[in-house]
Amino acid sequence: MVLARTAGTGYEAGRLAREAGIPAWAMDSDDITVANDCFLRTLVLAEHHHGVPDVGLRVGADFAPGQLGVYDYLFTTARTLGEGYAASGRYVDLITGVGQCAVVAATERVVRVTFSLAEDEDRGRELAIQTGMSDLLSRSRWATGRPIGAVEVSLRQRAPRRSTMFSDFLGTTRITYGADTDSVTLRAADLELPLRTADPALASIMERHAALLPRIQPRPTSWPDRVQQALAAAALAEGTLSLTSVARRLTTSPRTLQRRLAEAGTTWRHELDRARQAQFARLHRHPAAPSGGKAGLLGYSDARALRRARRRWAAR
Repeated sequence: MVLARTAGTGYEAGRLAREAGIPAWAMDSDDITVANDCFLRTLVLAEHHHGVPDVGLRVGADFAPGQLGVYDYLFTTARTLGEGYAASGRYVDLITGVGQCAVVAATERVVRVTFSLAEDEDRGRELAIQTGMSDLLSRSRWATGRPIGAVEVSLRQRAPRRSTMFSDFLGTTRITYGADTDSVTLRAADLELPLRTADPALASIMERHAALLPRIQPRPTSWPDRVQQALAAAALAEGTLSLTSVARRLTTSPRTLQRRLAEAGTTWRHELDRARQAQFARLHRHPAAPSGGKAGLLGYSDARALRRARRRWAAR
């Protein structure tokens, strides 16, 4: 979706996908959901390395029904805008394991919708929140045929150099930066608007179908667990277990990653050793692989270094 919606901005989609860690085979299918880290990394790369302006807002601003499969149709077949939001909220884990969108406060006049992401303070999280807000309003405008805009918006991120892009995409100049939460406030009356594509019979079918689909499981939220997951993915996709490659997969810098691990009471070297031990256990189930080959796959200089590591693991 990121690649499709930022088309025409001058970057080469295949190169961006490779840099973000999206496998080539996933590019040939409309039914593949890429890992959340790949999605965040794609946004960051598109903004910083490929010069795509306003990428977070842009990705969410051009709603095209069906790009997110059943998730989109749960929304478009609902009777009203509010019911569409509710259906989407119930099944958001069809498309992400880290994001949530929920109505947390309502009065007779306004409704506040909050956005959350299981990420720390990094640019990938900020861009993804922007995408969620822009998508919410874009699909609302498309489905109702009305120029729906936010009453006000709050963002945890710092104020950008140019704020006009936010007011243009979100439909309001009442935007607070550095807030405690990420939220969009809407007119309560807008949630009662009928959808142009409402289809109660199809909505019922979509709901039953969605209930049978596999959900994306929430990923680990502790930094040591996230590093272990990223190390396993890096070894599988790149054949390397470096600090730089893992930091890139987690859309952070090597220095920040080391700081996060220190705050969690561990170190990069310890987590790397854990990952190597786990990888060795997997390789050991295939005795045909020579010891020297295993050492190389685990990032050791030779079989002797691997033997020293094995003695250390056995002593734990």
